[in-house]
Amino acid sequence: MPVKKRLILSLALCVSLAGCASVPPVRPPVITAHPGTYHIVGSGQTLYSISKAYNVNVKDIMAANSIKNPNQIGVGERLLIPRAAQPVFVQPSCALYLGSIEEIVGEKQHRVHWKTIILHHSATKEGNAESFDRNHRRRGMGGLFYHFVIGNGTGSGDGEIEVGWRWRRQVEVNRPAEIEICLVGDFNQQQVSAAQYDSLVRLLRVLMKQYSVPLDRIRRNKDVPGVITECPGRNFPYGRLKAELSRN
Repeated sequence: MPVKKRLILSLALCVSLAGCASVPPVRPPVITAHPGTYHIVGSGQTLYSISKAYNVNVKDIMAANSIKNPNQIGVGERLLIPRAAQPVFVQPSCALYLGSIEEIVGEKQHRVHWKTIILHHSATKEGNAESFDRNHRRRGMGGLFYHFVIGNGTGSGDGEIEVGWRWRRQVEVNRPAEIEICLVGDFNQQQVSAAQYDSLVRLLRVLMKQYSVPLDRIRRNKDVPGVITECPGRNFPYGRLKAELSRN
């Protein structure tokens, strides 16, 4: 074959091959907003402080989590933070919340007909609702076991009442219709502080009135049938508590 023809065929073949291997046009990626991340509410955190840490509007967080009252979030609650890429640290408030017990408990809910209140101690000398929530999650308990935690001045204020996510969402624990209250401390070795005792009495009075819980349904964890425990400890002033609650 003449050289000229071979050259023409080679050029044609190259054009043909180049056409087969041609790269399709690159389309710019579609940029969408990040769907969000989840934040576990810790001790001393408010919806306002969480929104500031994530730079997300409070109303957007409320809408994403069907929250009607911005003051009604509980420790251990799992909040969806819209558009946030990852969890961030939220600085807890150092101020002790001094609202009334009625404000802490919130308005009466009708999702669960609460019948019994069970009293616990943490069996630790220190702690707060957030640290217990982490421990209970690690143990596969679905987060904070208690509805309320009353501090002893270590991880939270002495006598400070922390509200757990189960109360805010009106979720029972392992037995139906029981409200679980834990006081921080090991009352086999320690005494209930005066501030803890006062907060417990006031909290119980509100719950008993709001949910019509009779005095004989205020029980220690050790009194629950089938439970083998000393909780809330040998030094827990149960007799004194029942006597005080019996007075108007």
